[in-house]
Amino acid sequence: ASKKYYKKAIEIDPGYVDAYNNLAVAILQGEADIIEQMNNLGTSSADNRKYDELKEKRSQLYHEAIPYLEKALEMNKTNINAARTLKNIYSALGETEKFKEMKTKVAEMEASAAGN
Repeated sequence: ASKKYYKKAIEIDPGYVDAYNNLAVAILQGEADIIEQMNNLGTSSADNRKYDELKEKRSQLYHEAIPYLEKALEMNKTNINAARTLKNIYSALGETEKFKEMKTKVAEMEASAAGN
């Protein structure tokens, strides 16, 4: 329900940066459950298949969240939470170039925050 609410908020006001953040958070809420299921699997071939299914499901969540996180970061260049989340997602998806880029961005934000 919250996803629908945030999507509506974005339709009404495309400049509402918090709606992009909150939508990404709402999408990623399912991630913990998926990871827990993955961690509880054994090593049988059935478990391995289930693991691959869950991994794919997790990737889909990530891909659904990425555009909203990127938009939130684009609209607020100092949005360190969006940058950190993107960094972790790119790492999990094996998108090395984007991961490195985001890692640099996060480091720069942390340095400038420490300098304040």
